[in-house]
Amino acid sequence: MSTSFGTGPAVTPRLARPAVLVLVAFGAVVAVAWIATVLTYNDLMALLGNELAGAAPIATLAYVSLTGVMMTAMMLPSAIPMVLVYRRFALADSAPREGNERVALFTLSYLLVWAVFAAIVLVVVMGLGLMGGLSGWLVLVPGAILVAAGVYQFATWKRYCLEGYQSPIGFFLSRWRPGRQGAVRMGLAHSYFCLGCCWLLMLVVFVSGAMSLLWMGAVTGLVLAEKVWGNTLWITRGIGLGTLSVGVVVSALAVASAYGLR
Repeated sequence: MSTSFGTGPAVTPRLARPAVLVLVAFGAVVAVAWIATVLTYNDLMALLGNELAGAAPIATLAYVSLTGVMMTAMMLPSAIPMVLVYRRFALADSAPREGNERVALFTLSYLLVWAVFAAIVLVVVMGLGLMGGLSGWLVLVPGAILVAAGVYQFATWKRYCLEGYQSPIGFFLSRWRPGRQGAVRMGLAHSYFCLGCCWLLMLVVFVSGAMSLLWMGAVTGLVLAEKVWGNTLWITRGIGLGTLSVGVVVSALAVASAYGLR
């Protein structure tokens, strides 16, 4: 028997079971993306430096591609619950081949937004001299970003964005679009909610973490925890308090260093 959810497609009990093979496939993609990110880290930094000097189109393409791999490693884990729910809807709404194609389009459009965001922001951050060794008043920036990221965890807009991408069923019931074009539109919509939720945490990686692989892994874990268990609210606020506390300490140390107090 099929059950209809609002304006969305019918979802059968068979399709509602956990897609173990899909989970394994996505896990493999994430693992490969992390391995590639680690192995190509120096190449990404070199290509980023070339972008500031005016890189050739092929170098820019390579830079955006590596950025996309990095964002796949960081952001795909937290998107997997949403993708699995979309897969159930898509397979119930179309033939298996088209349904899987729509899943791929949904996922790729989501990752594309993050890749473009990271590619642009990294160039801006490095162009402003906010990556690596900082001097003068710039030493205050990492702490300030950490404080801002902590405060943002308590913001109404943050909560709105978190709720928008935290409930997969609700997301698709209110925004369902059929077909391949609909898959792209919904993937983009999901990425906008995710971006609104996590953009400051990503700045923490780019500036405060100086693109450290350890910081990348830590933020990936925080985003995943918030996505899966954030409806308990204490996780979101706990991340906020933790980030805010670290930001205050980093800011105090930066001020002490700037004024020779230590």
